[in-house]
Amino acid sequence: MNKSFLKFWNNPCQLIYMVMFLLVLIGGINVFSASFVMARDMTGSGVYFLKRYFLFALGGFCGMAFVRRVGYKAWLNRRPLWAFFIVVFMMLLYVDAVGIATKGASRWIYLGPFSIQPSEFAKLSVIMLASKYLGNMLRTGQRVSFFAKGDHRLVLAATFICAVLVYKQPDLGTAAIIVALVLGVYVIAGVPKWQLAGIFSVGGLAIIATTLASSYRMGRVQVWFDPWLDPRGKGYQMVQSLLAIGSGGLTGTPWGHGAGKFFYLPEAHTDFAFAIFCQENGFLGAMFLLLLFALLGLAFCNITINARDRRGFLLAGGVTFLIIGQAVANMAMVCGILPVIGVPLIFISYGGSSMVLSMAAIGLLLSVYDEEVKEAEQEAMPREARRDNLRMVRNERWRS
Repeated sequence: MNKSFLKFWNNPCQLIYMVMFLLVLIGGINVFSASFVMARDMTGSGVYFLKRYFLFALGGFCGMAFVRRVGYKAWLNRRPLWAFFIVVFMMLLYVDAVGIATKGASRWIYLGPFSIQPSEFAKLSVIMLASKYLGNMLRTGQRVSFFAKGDHRLVLAATFICAVLVYKQPDLGTAAIIVALVLGVYVIAGVPKWQLAGIFSVGGLAIIATTLASSYRMGRVQVWFDPWLDPRGKGYQMVQSLLAIGSGGLTGTPWGHGAGKFFYLPEAHTDFAFAIFCQENGFLGAMFLLLLFALLGLAFCNITINARDRRGFLLAGGVTFLIIGQAVANMAMVCGILPVIGVPLIFISYGGSSMVLSMAAIGLLLSVYDEEVKEAEQEAMPREARRDNLRMVRNERWRS
C-alpha cells in the first residue's frame, strides 16, 4: 500500500477526507440556496432543509467511522451480511405492499419527521454480497462466470429480487442501477466478455420492451432526445434544467439569485441540485466540482488496485462504482446526456438515505485500506515479533 499519494497527501485517505469536507461544505451551501424559497413556503423557515442536510451529514460521518472501525471483513461475514440483506428485503417488501405513494411512486418508509428510501440500502447490500462470494471464488482459483456452480448464484438471485421489488415501486432507473452495480463487480472479477455481451444484449432488449410498454417511459425517452417537443409538459423539467445551466455562463449569477429555485425547476434541491449549482457558480464552478469528484475517484481507485485481498478489491471497486458512477450519471442526466432517472448527486443533492448510505460505503472502502496497511506492517515485522503478535491476537480472541 502506497505511503504517499499524488505528492501532496501521505495516503489516499487524507485526500478522501479533505474532498468530503469540501463537498459537504459546498453541498450545504448549494442545498440552502436551492431550497430556501420552497422551505420558507412549506415550513416558514428558510433553513429547514439546510439543518436536515447537516444532520444527515453528521449521521453519515458517524456511520462511516463506525463501519470503518468494525472493518469490512467483519461486515462480509455470512451472518451480518445476510442479516443486512434480509432487513433490506423486508423494507422493500413493506414499501411495495403498504407504502405511501408520493408523486405517483411508493419509495419511502416514513418514521415521524424522517423517511428512509430502502432502494439506497439495496444498492450497498448487493455490492457487499457480490464482493464476498465472487471474492471467495477468486481466492480459491475458480473462474468467475454467470453459469458457474456455487454460492455466487445467491448474488444473482438477491440482485434479481431487489431489482424486481424496486421496479414495482415503480423505479426503473434505480432497478437498472442495482443490476449495473453488480455487473460492474462481475466485470472487475473477470467474467468472460462474451457473457457480458449477452447480458447487455438481453438487458438492452428488456429496457426497450419495458419502455415501449409504458407511455410514460416512452414520453421520457422522446423528451430526452428533444425536450422542446413538450416544453410545458413532459419536457418541462429538462428544459428548465438546461436553461438554468446555460444562464450561469462562465462565473454564474450572484449567489442566491438563480431563478431556477423560484418554483421553475422541479426537484431543484434534490435530483437537479447540480443545475442550480451551475446556474449560480457557472462553468468554472462546475469544473471545480468535477475536479473534486475526479480526485475522489482517483483516491478510490488507488485503494482498489492496491488491495491484495480479493474481497476487499471487489468491495472497493463496487463502492467506487456506487459513488463516482452515480455522480457521473446525475451530472449527465441534469445536462441532458442521459434520460431522467432519479439519481441524486452525493453531497450536493439533499437526500438523507443517499448521504448516510454513501458515507457508510466509503467507510467500508477506507477499512479496505486499513487492512492492507496492517498486513504490510505485519510483513515488515521481524519473524519473532510477528510470531509474538499472532500469539497475542489468538490469546485475546480466546479470552473474548
